[in-house]
Amino acid sequence: MSSSKLFGNVYQVVENPHEKDAAIEIIDGEFTGLVYQYGGVQFLEGKPHLNFQRTIRRLPEGGDMDELLNNDTLNTLMGDILVELIEEQIERDKNEQGNTESSD
Repeated sequence: MSSSKLFGNVYQVVENPHEKDAAIEIIDGEFTGLVYQYGGVQFLEGKPHLNFQRTIRRLPEGGDMDELLNNDTLNTLMGDILVELIEEQIERDKNEQGNTESSD
């Protein structure tokens, strides 16, 4: 994957007042309009692989739920977005820890 960010180009984070967790909306490409949320995420030991659950909240126009859930291109995209979100969270956590450490 290239170093260019998917956030803002391919997806955006959307809030739903009825859900405690934010969702992801695809804003570019063949899945434009799709909104989904991540569920459980697990790392597979010894493999560069993530298992994750997702819940589709809104289908793109003309989208079919079964086709989308079994679409390898979409699953790869969701995985790439998830990795980006995790990397950003790690970066935020690092920055927050750096800001809270006292310098004697």
